[in-house]
Amino acid sequence: MHHPDLLLSNPPESHSEQLRCRTEGLQSRIVRANYNTQFARAAPELAEFRDATAGSVDAMDDHILSESFRKTIHLTTYDSYAPFLAVFLEKPCKASAIVDLFAPGLPSYLAESSSTSGGHPKIFPRYNRLSKLRSLDTGSSAVPDTLQGRTKAFLWYLGCDQMTVENEDNCTVATIFLACGSVIGQRTHLNLDPEKDAEKMATLLPAHAIPYAAGFIKKWRSFLLIHALFAVASRSLKTMFMTFINTFVDMIRHLDMEFDMIVDCIENGTIPALDGVAEVRHYLELNILADPERAAELRRLGRPSSRAGWCGQVWPSLHSVTGIASGSFASSVPLAQWFLGPNTAIRALAYVTAEAYVGTPYNPLELNQFKLIKETIIEFLDISKNDSISSLVQAWEVEVGRRYEVVVTTQDGLWRYRLGDVVEICGFDPTDGVPIIQFVERRNVTIRFPDFMVSEKELRAAMSSMIPNMAVKVVDWTATIDDRCLPATIGFFVELASDQVSDLALAPERVLDELIRSNENIAWASAQDLFRKPTIRLVQPGSFSGFLQLKLDEGNNSLGQVKVPVVLPKVAYVTWFSTRVVQEL
Repeated sequence: MHHPDLLLSNPPESHSEQLRCRTEGLQSRIVRANYNTQFARAAPELAEFRDATAGSVDAMDDHILSESFRKTIHLTTYDSYAPFLAVFLEKPCKASAIVDLFAPGLPSYLAESSSTSGGHPKIFPRYNRLSKLRSLDTGSSAVPDTLQGRTKAFLWYLGCDQMTVENEDNCTVATIFLACGSVIGQRTHLNLDPEKDAEKMATLLPAHAIPYAAGFIKKWRSFLLIHALFAVASRSLKTMFMTFINTFVDMIRHLDMEFDMIVDCIENGTIPALDGVAEVRHYLELNILADPERAAELRRLGRPSSRAGWCGQVWPSLHSVTGIASGSFASSVPLAQWFLGPNTAIRALAYVTAEAYVGTPYNPLELNQFKLIKETIIEFLDISKNDSISSLVQAWEVEVGRRYEVVVTTQDGLWRYRLGDVVEICGFDPTDGVPIIQFVERRNVTIRFPDFMVSEKELRAAMSSMIPNMAVKVVDWTATIDDRCLPATIGFFVELASDQVSDLALAPERVLDELIRSNENIAWASAQDLFRKPTIRLVQPGSFSGFLQLKLDEGNNSLGQVKVPVVLPKVAYVTWFSTRVVQEL
């Protein structure tokens, strides 16, 4: 196990040199593979690089090629790729238009972003994800004979859409699958070919407690309740996995509200009549077993809200729950741990975005500490300087404690792409000198006032100050400008796990104190009566779960990674939450 306390503040020169050589080798492989793609031949951001390499990179030395890469390729954003990506949306989609677009050949998937900001999701081609898988005979999985073998619970959505690709004779020559990044990641990890979904629908994957078919339910409440049903039916559960830790919290809270119904289903071996389940109901019924003894045990224990550490009683062998628990998801950790109890650890999943895989947990119990992966070229844009390639810093050049924006070049054809994520350097792995990073905030997530702005990090810190060391637990929260009266301020919508609000009388004052501490502009504005005390509006139970379904109903989000924005991007969303307020502090 890694020991974060032993992180190096300065790696040995030998480690830095090894990292530089490895990075240059990776740069050479990616550049040579993608140099003759449509994007690389035409993108303005690569024009100087094309001139520097004289149209050919095959004979260039790795070091010289890397120097040309670093000195001449400009930063890119999604706007750089959007004109090229538009051909995927044409009907019909022609192979000649998309072949070798960003990487050689045709993509296996189009990865869709989560559209947290409220716009249309971005799409990113993923290459070579299915060709290796299809060379293997993965077969289908058998249902375990007893519940004793069901030790894993995966709360993963698995649904994909698909598009056909035609040749010039209008004949279909390929199928490309559309899915969110988390779906693609889990399908790749578990060797799940979308073309074989039909033969797996009636099965459980080996050691899994939840049927394969449950991963295709598109209604948020129904998805959570069906997963809860099969999870609590198995006393042998040892591990749980999900994209975001708040998915686990939401599942347990839905189970709490529908506890009697779920226990009755376990007792009788039935599937509840839930919205969006009809298409997979038959497959679920094949895997539900009547278990009156388990139902009686659950009734003795009571619903999840009845006691701290409920999960440890229901699943005595449960040792870990794994999901993304950093950034805005960190607010769900205290409530998740309350449900889990002291013997079950929350573990970090990964640092992954729709655009790229960035890092793996350095120490999984440190929920916001990641080691850079070796398959992506990761550079760092110094946020204290201008946004140009002269401000880029290489992995072996970063400094502990400094903050940078992550810039990636990937095998899937992104070139110096700005992720918009700000990270801080924690140190260097003593074994190889690779930087260890922690997520700080999204660079473009702010609440803007006339004379200043408030960042995501400052909003999260303010919310954390609201209920320090109190029994009250936050389910979820979001923020917006509150200009119902002047001067305008920051308004928080908050859902609590209980109605005990007696300890929250001073919460707005604590939030203001933290904002003043972290942002000197707020201190000035408050002193000039240009910024009033933040407002905190408590919303009714289930509001944030309902909001996720609202986003799904809009059609721009996948259930696999739908999430609540730190700052509400639409007036309609503010209005929606306003109608669910039950108390204002």
